[in-house]
Amino acid sequence: MSNRFLKIHPADNVWVALTDLKAGENILINNSSLTLVNDIPAKHKFVEKSLQPDDEIIMYGILVGKAMQPIPAGAAIGTHNVKHKASPYSGKTKSYSWTPPDVSKYENKAFLGYHRADGQVGTNNYWLVVPLVFCENRNVNAIRQAFEEGLGFSKPDPYKNYVSELARLYKEGKTDSIASASLQTAQSKGSSRLFKNIDGVKMLLHEGGCGGTRQDANTLCALIAGYIHNPNVAGATILSLGCQNAEVKTLQEKLKANDPKGAKPVIILDQQQTGTEQDLLSQAIQKTFIALIEAN
Repeated sequence: MSNRFLKIHPADNVWVALTDLKAGENILINNSSLTLVNDIPAKHKFVEKSLQPDDEIIMYGILVGKAMQPIPAGAAIGTHNVKHKASPYSGKTKSYSWTPPDVSKYENKAFLGYHRADGQVGTNNYWLVVPLVFCENRNVNAIRQAFEEGLGFSKPDPYKNYVSELARLYKEGKTDSIASASLQTAQSKGSSRLFKNIDGVKMLLHEGGCGGTRQDANTLCALIAGYIHNPNVAGATILSLGCQNAEVKTLQEKLKANDPKGAKPVIILDQQQTGTEQDLLSQAIQKTFIALIEAN
């Protein structure tokens, strides 16, 4: 295979240029020389053999079009000389049966997991913080930093810990000990996780939720609800601005479809109803912290 052009499927009768190819250039395909008729821009296609009108174009191993005019070998193809064509649709042609494996030997087996109220079992225990609209991404990032550092989820920073250790010695009046304090000692004093049974607080940022169509909003809310429904998730905190197309009620509908009894805790805060940004962050952190105590 040349690194300048590629046949995607063995059955294809077109090649894809991986870089710009020039008209008149001779290339080697299947040990045969082929002269390019046209300039072939990168990502565009050309034929290996001449085609006549109504000849089929095969790409990705399937029928994608037909020639509208004679196309010489080495010529580029596009909407100017190819028309769309697809294989006829056919219904079910055969049945498939599957015999499930014998799992009786696992009946008395167990593993360390997290039983959810809806019967699911997770192998991890995460809390999610999700903006309902991208306008809240900055607030979510503020919560990320607060929880990762405050609860010991972030990777220890040895140099930051070293400075903190030197500052502690200075405040305690132990200036004589500053010269003997080492980076290795500070590393061993890094913060530890407060909640041992919480694997982390994860932030799911996105760039949607504000405008778009109603279908866009429904899809986004369904996606967020799907993440929350995952058995590895203990619960979630949702930040809403209040004026976005992806409304709180839409998310609640999607959550109810996955969890009719509302067994999994979901904290939803609306900035326009809460007040200031500081009020929103304060409540989000406080309510999430209380929920983490329970999830732990």
